[in-house]
Amino acid sequence: MAQLLPKITIITPSYNQGQFIEQTIRSVTEQEYPELEYIIIDGGSTDQSVDVIKKYADKISYWISEKDQGTFDANNKALAKVTGDFWCIVNSDDLLLPGALKKVAEAIINNPDQKWFAGGIHYIDETGRKTGEEMPASPERIAGYAFINGCWISHPTVFLSKDVLQEVGHFEKYHLMDLNYWLRMEKKGYSPMILPEYLAALRIHVDCKSFDRIKIYKEINTVLSDFAENNTLKANYAVQQALRAHKGNYYKMVFLTHLFNNEKEQSVTWMKQVLKNKPGVVFEKWFWGAVKRMVFGIDVNDPLREEFAFDKSRANWN
Repeated sequence: MAQLLPKITIITPSYNQGQFIEQTIRSVTEQEYPELEYIIIDGGSTDQSVDVIKKYADKISYWISEKDQGTFDANNKALAKVTGDFWCIVNSDDLLLPGALKKVAEAIINNPDQKWFAGGIHYIDETGRKTGEEMPASPERIAGYAFINGCWISHPTVFLSKDVLQEVGHFEKYHLMDLNYWLRMEKKGYSPMILPEYLAALRIHVDCKSFDRIKIYKEINTVLSDFAENNTLKANYAVQQALRAHKGNYYKMVFLTHLFNNEKEQSVTWMKQVLKNKPGVVFEKWFWGAVKRMVFGIDVNDPLREEFAFDKSRANWN
């Protein structure tokens, strides 16, 4: 049976995540999956990351530690080394869940023409405690693209055929390079098959990009706007509405974050942006709740305080 299993390549880009990378490596190497290729590209870490990688060198197919131009560059270096039938990227602070590769392999075998698989994600905190979970569901397509709605699948659950790499190519220089890649795949006619299985865990902490929601929302706008511009989609009314909605979400996030961090001047500035982008927001309940808080202050027990009043992210966005 082993010779019938698809070879799966796991890629881990790494940079100064020494406190987490051992858990990541073990989550991959302890899958008990015989046809595994594991590639780690470290960007010249100055913490204990390289020592941890060396500790597991006999279980890693290829690794290197050298300066790079960021995560997209590290991933592209890894893609040049991929020999697996399918590949997946698991960051150095995230985890594969036990049995994930066997579940994916079964799906690959049972769906030989499918090139793109994704599954459910667990969310964990800095200590590894599970804080939530999400099973993706495809939204309605806009101008033929489901991902104009944003990134509704999580990259450590995504497994792609090597055929995709040959046709779509490598990652482009975006912080949300995965969203850009999914759009480019859709352009080539690919669609993900959603497996009803939880495959990976995404760690949310102050050193990860996902923690910095303001920059994430801004990057979503950048990726979608660039893709629409480069593929003559901006003239499409539905696309225009979607881009406007994404911009509104970004303005709302910035406004509320400044508000709940008691940054009044910035709150007023971004409230004006919210109104300019969508005047009809004055008919939405959340807006008047925000105005009330601006006028009367924010109660220490405000249920939204925990969601919007948080420490600034320490993520490396280079």
